[in-house]
Amino acid sequence: MSAAGALSPGLWTADAARLRRMERALLELWAGEGYAEVVPPLLLPAAPVRAASPEALASRTLRLDANGEGPLALRADFTAGVALMAARRLECLDGPQRLCYEGTVARRPAADRPEEIETFQAGCERLSPLAGPEGDEEVALLAAGSLAALGIGDAVLELGHWGLVGPLMERLPWPEAAREELEQALNRKSRSALESLVGRHGECAEARLLVRLLHLGGRPEAVESLAADLGAAGVLGAWRELRSLAAALEKAFPGLPVRLDPTDVRHWSYYTGLTLKAFSRRHPFALLSGGRYDSLYPALARPFGACGFALHLDRLLEVERGRPSGPGTEGGG
Repeated sequence: MSAAGALSPGLWTADAARLRRMERALLELWAGEGYAEVVPPLLLPAAPVRAASPEALASRTLRLDANGEGPLALRADFTAGVALMAARRLECLDGPQRLCYEGTVARRPAADRPEEIETFQAGCERLSPLAGPEGDEEVALLAAGSLAALGIGDAVLELGHWGLVGPLMERLPWPEAAREELEQALNRKSRSALESLVGRHGECAEARLLVRLLHLGGRPEAVESLAADLGAAGVLGAWRELRSLAAALEKAFPGLPVRLDPTDVRHWSYYTGLTLKAFSRRHPFALLSGGRYDSLYPALARPFGACGFALHLDRLLEVERGRPSGPGTEGGG
């Protein structure tokens, strides 16, 4: 890996060939499933990009001014660019709109991720006429198929759901200042940090349920033992959605380990349902990430639902080079 914030040295012959092979394999797979390729612009007006980006990404977006055009944003991910293109072209949908892409993004790297400013991504977006979980299974299966197409034999697919932990967090009668600490504690899976927060800000039904979920660690049968409490909290449906998706994935890809994370809150204010991540023991960060973000298109005055994922091709190149970087258990996006 490179030092955080380093300029990309580009890809020399062998790596360039690896990248193109991965892109061809993915685009061929996705085209066969009805996903049409789009090429979003590299530069977009900054204001709508901010409206279409999660806060964690907006803060890392590179901006510039260009001779009277107003503030511009350099492409920091593809989802915002695809959304702006679709919102301009589509006023309504009669059925799903399936889109895919590949190319480079440029952003300020996160402090905990030793990556270059410029990285490579490829991914899919599935738009629906209405918000809701319709299409989640299709996208999850396509994500698993993409890992298989690239030959990532040790991949682990992790499923989470905003509808499990998000409503509990929103109902906590704690000060707003405690929210960031709570998110960090859940992301780190730190029982001691979570229990310390409960001690400082007060125990309640939601806090007790979060503690119990974190202690259970996503083991399906153990979480199922909380069904009555999850039902009383109004979040049992989200857990059952995850179980159903896991069963569909295990049937279609029997060799792919599927891990459920009921306390996944990464970018929880952005995702509105399913969250997806894929890890390998050969890399410390996610090789694939995505989920459902039904609030994105309404922010652009379109009533569409949306679900998708992106593969981080620069990380996959590191895996192909055979450079082990530690166990793939960190939750980085």
